[in-house]
Amino acid sequence: MYARIINLIKPYWAQITVGVGFSIINVLFHSVTLWLSASFITTIFSNPQGLAVSPSASLSEGIDLNERLKQLTSDTFFSGSQVEALATLALVILICYLIKSLAYYGNKIFTGYVQAKVVQDLRLRLYGHFLTQPLSFFQARRSGDLISLAMNDVLKVNQALATTFHPLVIEPLYILTYLSILFIIDWQLTLISILVIPVTSLFILVISKSIRRKVVRVQTQLGEITTRFTELIGGIRIVKAFGNEDNEKKRFGSEAQKLYRLMFRQIMLQSLSLPVTEMLGVSMAVVLLWVGGVQVLEYGTISSSDFLRFIVILFALYQPIRNLANVNISIQSGIAAGSRVFKVLDIEPAIRDESGSQDISSFEKEIRFDDVTFVYTNSEMQAISNLNISIKKGEVVALVGPSGAGKTTVVDLIPRFHDVNSGSITIDGKDIRQLTRASLRKQIGIVSQETILFNDTVFHNIAYGIESDLSEVEAAAKKANAHDFILQLEAGYETILGEHGARLSGGQKQRIAIARALLKDPSILILDEATSALDTESEQAVQSAIETLMKGRTVIVIAHRLSTILSADKILVLNGGKIVEQGNHASLSKSGGLYEKLYRLQYATQEKGNSQV
Repeated sequence: MYARIINLIKPYWAQITVGVGFSIINVLFHSVTLWLSASFITTIFSNPQGLAVSPSASLSEGIDLNERLKQLTSDTFFSGSQVEALATLALVILICYLIKSLAYYGNKIFTGYVQAKVVQDLRLRLYGHFLTQPLSFFQARRSGDLISLAMNDVLKVNQALATTFHPLVIEPLYILTYLSILFIIDWQLTLISILVIPVTSLFILVISKSIRRKVVRVQTQLGEITTRFTELIGGIRIVKAFGNEDNEKKRFGSEAQKLYRLMFRQIMLQSLSLPVTEMLGVSMAVVLLWVGGVQVLEYGTISSSDFLRFIVILFALYQPIRNLANVNISIQSGIAAGSRVFKVLDIEPAIRDESGSQDISSFEKEIRFDDVTFVYTNSEMQAISNLNISIKKGEVVALVGPSGAGKTTVVDLIPRFHDVNSGSITIDGKDIRQLTRASLRKQIGIVSQETILFNDTVFHNIAYGIESDLSEVEAAAKKANAHDFILQLEAGYETILGEHGARLSGGQKQRIAIARALLKDPSILILDEATSALDTESEQAVQSAIETLMKGRTVIVIAHRLSTILSADKILVLNGGKIVEQGNHASLSKSGGLYEKLYRLQYATQEKGNSQV
């Protein structure tokens, strides 16, 4: 999984190459500084006469690499008096650290750029992936989980890249460089010192699996917490209306307590990694101090200066090993979060344009449902069963029936929000699955009972997805009886409506949505009780605009109030996903069937309501 995360950086190989180059410079000059510091201690303070070791005329033949490097260091930096050598050393160390710091900064700039771009790419990819999914994808998942995925999990991936990319490049370089120097000084002591590496690696491997499991649980619970917040904000009116604040607080407190326990367990496990690896390293260092000290004091197999240099560099070696142990924790968090993100990204869109799909430029004849059956995901009940419908161009067709009869499902199948399980839907004889989704949906305008507005200006809400100028938007708003109240807003058509159009009344929001449909000027119009949210005065004004819009167009009306479809050309009565009756109002109201019962029930309810006013 981490390989998939790392693959995200492939487009930025040039920046990565430059960053690695800076890392190499950083490691090189840091290592030179360590070598010089050890040489300074052994050379300056081991010479009480006040003179540094004289430079050799030439490197002696037959000496090992360690002695050659020491002679070269002495010849270059420690000729002359101790004071002169000290001044030379101070200047060289200052220059080395300056170059090292500049290289570190350069590495951070280039790798930081890559990290930020990778996270941006991942979020854009995830957002775009959401847009390609059918409605069933969102119906099967809670919005809080998807929000948590896009924000919390992607942030974890970002943290993994930010905290691991630089160490994964530079720490191995440090380790290889230090090990090389240690082998040059004394290969036998070095072999003893690296015994800690496989032991540490085994411990890290064991603890990594447990950390990964706990991170997955934490991220899942974060999704639950986000869902609670989303539900609270969306339903705050109901919470307050029913005085249920205390219960909501308890529910959230329970979920927060679960998250606390999971996070604390994760922290306990993560905190164990560093001290254990550190103790392993220090234990090995103590062993080396004893073994090396005995060799210096009793056997003379290694000089005191070499042993001092060895110990300095050995302790420097354990720091990058410790850093890599810390990096492992971030890697496990990134893997756990990345697995959740890629699990969603790996879901293939159930609805897509097939190869060879054609554009549809206009609607000319009819829409046909031929033996259409549809079942929602994770449901065994057929929402639509063997449905056969013919809707001619210019007809006004109403769908009526009890709740759950399949009315919304029928209209959702036409723009391919879902695809049929069997049978076919054709427009002008062409199966809609062989048409491009963009051209198909361009022919369709939808005004739903649930008004969807965005936190944007009035202008952009009306012109959503349509290239339009202000005059065209104003014309549509006038037809929808929205122009006058829009002008009364503080910034007119440039007024920001707030989340879900929170600054508007229900009737105003519905008129904005109707203006949007009017501007689109579609061939096929779907109305899901489009005037249900309007007051009586607004309903009358908007109804006349809708009647004007309906002329010459094919209209499919989902009717909850039967009084709104009295003039429909055809009424289809659905029940249990099947058409049980069809005809016009005059014939169906006298048939003694389901339509008559629904109509009489509504009429009786309306009469009762009027008598109580």
